[in-house]
Amino acid sequence: MQEAHIDGGFEALYLAHQVRCIRLATVIIGDRSIAEEIVQDAFIEVSRRWENLDNPAGYLRTAVVNRCRNHLRRLEVSRRKAPPPPRLEVDAPELDELWTVLFRLPPRRRAALVLRYYEDLTVPEIARVLGCRPGTVSSLLHRGLADLREVLDHAG
Repeated sequence: MQEAHIDGGFEALYLAHQVRCIRLATVIIGDRSIAEEIVQDAFIEVSRRWENLDNPAGYLRTAVVNRCRNHLRRLEVSRRKAPPPPRLEVDAPELDELWTVLFRLPPRRRAALVLRYYEDLTVPEIARVLGCRPGTVSSLLHRGLADLREVLDHAG
């Protein structure tokens, strides 16, 4: 999602990034139907601001991640009382264990890891998307990886 696709207009942005944004939101949220709604809302927001955006693709990614974070914040109280989140259906069965472990992480650590290793963003880019400092991102990544190692070491 690096290129802005300004030359092709909104339709080109949609065609180029819709599927990827849904995957990103699904990995962060854990529910494809909610992810689709979040992405749709993010595209609506981008379309409303289109004329004022220098980097529509970057704005779109940030809007998707922020909407995911807002959704997770709203669910935080109910999650404490609810059963564990449903398993994410993945195309590659060997990833099932990783996704299951990822969903055990706190939302910000999970978002940082997904943005770094799934979206291949740099620490400064992740900081912009999450609205925090690069040092915070480094800490989230470090702690998230340590959490993953600990869970995977105890599972194996």
